[in-house]
Amino acid sequence: MTKESQKTVLIRKIIFYIVIFFFLCGLGAVYYSTTYGNRSKKGLLRLHGWVEGTEVCISSKVKGNVIELTINEGYDVGEGQLIAKIDSEQIRSQLEDAEAYINRARELLKRAGNHLITLKSKLSGARITLDLSKKQSTAKIKEAQAGLEATKAVLKQAKINFKKAEKDYNRFLPLIQRKVISRSKMDSVEERYEFTKEDVERAKRELLRNEARLALAQSTLIEVRLRENDLITLEKELIVAQDEQRIARTALDSSIARRKEIEANLDDTLVYSPVEGTVTDKMIELGENVVLGTPLAIIVDMTQLYVKTYVEQVDIGKVKLNDPCRIYVDSFPNRYFEGKVILVAPKAEFTPRDIQMDDHRSNMVYKIKVGINNPEGILKPGMPADVDLKWDDVQSWG
Repeated sequence: MTKESQKTVLIRKIIFYIVIFFFLCGLGAVYYSTTYGNRSKKGLLRLHGWVEGTEVCISSKVKGNVIELTINEGYDVGEGQLIAKIDSEQIRSQLEDAEAYINRARELLKRAGNHLITLKSKLSGARITLDLSKKQSTAKIKEAQAGLEATKAVLKQAKINFKKAEKDYNRFLPLIQRKVISRSKMDSVEERYEFTKEDVERAKRELLRNEARLALAQSTLIEVRLRENDLITLEKELIVAQDEQRIARTALDSSIARRKEIEANLDDTLVYSPVEGTVTDKMIELGENVVLGTPLAIIVDMTQLYVKTYVEQVDIGKVKLNDPCRIYVDSFPNRYFEGKVILVAPKAEFTPRDIQMDDHRSNMVYKIKVGINNPEGILKPGMPADVDLKWDDVQSWG
């Protein structure tokens, strides 16, 4: 090999080693900047992701045809804005039926109430009549018993008087026959005998009459028992009437509740946006037939935008809730948007395919969400975004 050839080989080797040296230096610099420099520079973490928003899927609550549609994809809607109107003919018919049931239930309740009032009045009168009958019956029985007892006493005394007169008569009868006593004396004894005998017969007849009076007075107890039975019957009828009134009131309450349910269904034929946001997907067209649960549209709540991104395992200890962040998007290169950490995942996962990381995708990462302060509404879902997360309060943003 000539000297020139040796010199050429030596130059080539030197160039080769120089290239290898600078290549290794470049790799080292990239590794250091991505592994340490980007993570810790000025207490910041640089993260990557996309702007996303809370999606609200609006569905139909009733069945029918869409007769009005006020939105389209990309439209901005306000909270409470009318989105769609669904035909409500069937529901209106149900509402008319419910009104008819309510009127009927009210009439039944009114009748039950009137019947109840009548029974209460009858029951009150029956109680007064029963009480009066009891008092009258008791008075009649007591009066008849008193008369009977008085008659028994008279009869007893009449029998005593008769027995004494009879004894005198039997004793004086032989004496008059022997003409031992005068005729006038005998006439007096005989008159006494006849008089006391008549008193006994009269007392017996009065006793029979008073016994009959007592029996008649005691018969009034039957009338009292009949009135008691009438009172018991009315009380039972009152219980039944009260049950009928409760049933009628329950039927009325049920009909009113049914009407409120139908009215709520009628209100559901008007579909309003529950949030302020942007329509990202319209799933129905004017005239289409929908059923309960049919999705109508998807609205992204523009007041709750966030950036979903991922943090490597070595850096997750630096991240905590409410850490301040600055969000950068390509559409506004000369400004940033304020934000803060609103979610830190509790467990790690493999890096998703569509996420940009500064390290190998096979690394385990933690998902975090960064809420965005977007008062002007200029950020939109789907924008790529870079996030500077300030984990060190001592350091400045730089």
